[in-house]
Amino acid sequence: MKARCWHHWLALLALMGAALPAWSTGGSPLHALMLPPQNFQAPYPAVLLLHGCSGVERNIPMWQAFLSSKGYASAVVESFQRRGVQEICTNFNRVPQRERLNDAYTALTALAARTDIDPKRVAIMGFSNGGGTVLGALNRLIESQLPPGHARFSAGVALYPDCSAFGAVPMTAPILTLIGQADDWTPAKYCEGLSQKWGASFQTIVYPGAHHSFDMPDLPRHFMGSARNLHSSSGYGATVEGSPRALTQAKIDVEAFLARTMPASASAR
Repeated sequence: MKARCWHHWLALLALMGAALPAWSTGGSPLHALMLPPQNFQAPYPAVLLLHGCSGVERNIPMWQAFLSSKGYASAVVESFQRRGVQEICTNFNRVPQRERLNDAYTALTALAARTDIDPKRVAIMGFSNGGGTVLGALNRLIESQLPPGHARFSAGVALYPDCSAFGAVPMTAPILTLIGQADDWTPAKYCEGLSQKWGASFQTIVYPGAHHSFDMPDLPRHFMGSARNLHSSSGYGATVEGSPRALTQAKIDVEAFLARTMPASASAR
């Protein structure tokens, strides 16, 4: 299933004019897809997208197309297939967060080196497990380990991340978290707690009645019994369901956040 999704995505983005670079990290190829905006002036602001624990899902090309229409280039890092992994929902240790963080910063270095990208306007956006990577990448303790002169993210967007492991150390850039009120996999209360602690620099928006994976509007509600869930009494099981209403509002919220933190370039029209 994941292989078919990946190849369908490649074909779709190729038709949309995407460049397909193969970046390198630690001697192993870092597969990424780059989609530039249409009818906007370079250098572009950019958003690096990090998929969730199931790998590349159909929400990824949707968000890339949306960002392109608003003047943002985007690049998606596929962190699983090159490691021989299909999913980590049932075991997060298959691809530890430190490896996803390495992927994110390696991709940032490649993006920042491009002449058509503004290196001072690169955001990171992640979903579920990838959302956790966003919070890690913008954690002051993590970022402090970067060498002098290394590129840094200017903003972060995290959709339904697990915020429970964060809070002791402040973030280094503005963050927007978007999460469903009915999310039983990554409960909203932990992100709301960070917003209360860090104030305007950590914004959390909770969508009434929405579940995990709300940005896949045609996803029917179902219970993933084998999913590892740190917030379940059994340690397993989570509900996922798409929500067209939450997705519509999420697009509005993401556009407003990016316009405030790293505005798009002027239209070339």
